Amino acid sequence: SGSDSDSVGKDEEGGKLLFIVDPIDGTTNFQAGLPMFCVSIGVVSLENEHNEPVVVAGVIYNPILNEMVSAVKSRGCYMNGKRLESKIGPSELNQALINVGFPVTSAATLKASSTAVAALATSVRGLRMIASASQVMSWVAQGKLSAYVSWDLNAWDVAAGMVIVEESGGFVSNFEGGRADISTRDMIVTCNEADGARKLTQDIRKILNDSGCLEY
Repeated sequence: SGSDSDSVGKDEEGGKLLFIVDPIDGTTNFQAGLPMFCVSIGVVSLENEHNEPVVVAGVIYNPILNEMVSAVKSRGCYMNGKRLESKIGPSELNQALINVGFPVTSAATLKASSTAVAALATSVRGLRMIASASQVMSWVAQGKLSAYVSWDLNAWDVAAGMVIVEESGGFVSNFEGGRADISTRDMIVTCNEADGARKLTQDIRKILNDSGCLEY
């Protein structure tokens, strides 16, 4: 990801809102001239009925592809201003196209990622390793990718993507299998599955657990 910034505003009821901005998510891709980078803006409510930070809106924009995907909590997901049709993705691993993060922050995360690639490769339709968390989460929401797994993520990597994926019908999970929040560093992100099933999340988590990739 690129450098992050944040600022605080207020919602219509006077509650504090935190804007989490990544001006270039996929900095190395951008520098290399690869079109896999984006601008990511997530809006987090700091004062709400849950009394905890909640992502309430997000925008992910790829200027090369001219794709602007946005969502507001409980109001759906949109692509370039038009309601994004909620595609039903695969629930079976052998039909899934999965993006695996490759975090270079430490030898431990690199080992976990490399082990996960080897463990998943023979069970899925295909693997990708696109290094732009926001862009990948946008493509999960669109149904282009079935799932995304990564380690040691930051809030500016995922804030916008979390609400966008959830409003498209997908699920953002922590490594314990529960719903992720803005403080979650390790995630399994899955597309909209038929009948709200979470089979893909469960199957991916089982493979990662069996291969020792959930801890590092």
